[in-house]
Amino acid sequence: MKRAGLLVTALLATPLAHAAPGVAIYGGGYTWDTELEGNVASGGANIDVQDDLGFNEADQSVLYLGVEHAVPVIPNVRLRYIDLSDSASNIISRSFTFNGQNFVANTRVATDFDLEMLDGTFYYSPIDNALKVDLGLTVRQMDGDLRLNSLVGKTSLSIDETLPMLHAGARAQLPIPGVYVGAEVNAISYDGSKMNDYNARVGWRSDYLLGLELGYSRMNIELDDVNNLDTDLEVGGPYFAISLGI
Repeated sequence: MKRAGLLVTALLATPLAHAAPGVAIYGGGYTWDTELEGNVASGGANIDVQDDLGFNEADQSVLYLGVEHAVPVIPNVRLRYIDLSDSASNIISRSFTFNGQNFVANTRVATDFDLEMLDGTFYYSPIDNALKVDLGLTVRQMDGDLRLNSLVGKTSLSIDETLPMLHAGARAQLPIPGVYVGAEVNAISYDGSKMNDYNARVGWRSDYLLGLELGYSRMNIELDDVNNLDTDLEVGGPYFAISLGI
């Protein structure tokens, strides 16, 4: 959470920053309940996060802060913090094993899920007029825990992984003052695992720094024996964001 605090501090300071000529600073954030679906496994059969563990939604928070400039060789930079977390409790209808711990049918299992991601995106904008196209690389650092607890035992798994992802984005100004549409995607596939996220959005930016954005975001997390954990998770849904820029 220290990383989120630093990003919040920088974001709140954005309207007070004095951008140099040719430099644009932007940022924003949002939080909402997203749909969580899929399964997890560790040394046993797949466990459905909804049917077995009782999850329906996950709390998701997103903060981002970026800098764009006119220097042709140096890439633009954006930092983005993503926090996925939720808790669930369910009386399981079947027995299963997770990380060496047996969980018995007809007993209650409490689950805590917490995954933090910090993205550093480095990108160029080869097209930048009414249509803006971004191409680059995202380096994502993931830090998370999955904990299962019942009367007969408890267990937990942690994940600490850093991986590069291809990044692409586009944004087009509409013939309405301040209104735009955009989309972006980050993706990677490696060693049987893959991760991708995308969003599509429509927004409005005023002449006084403040902007509003309505969009849809979705993330897929497929891990194959990463820290003894297998996942096939999807999380996402519509969101409403507030943005700032100078």
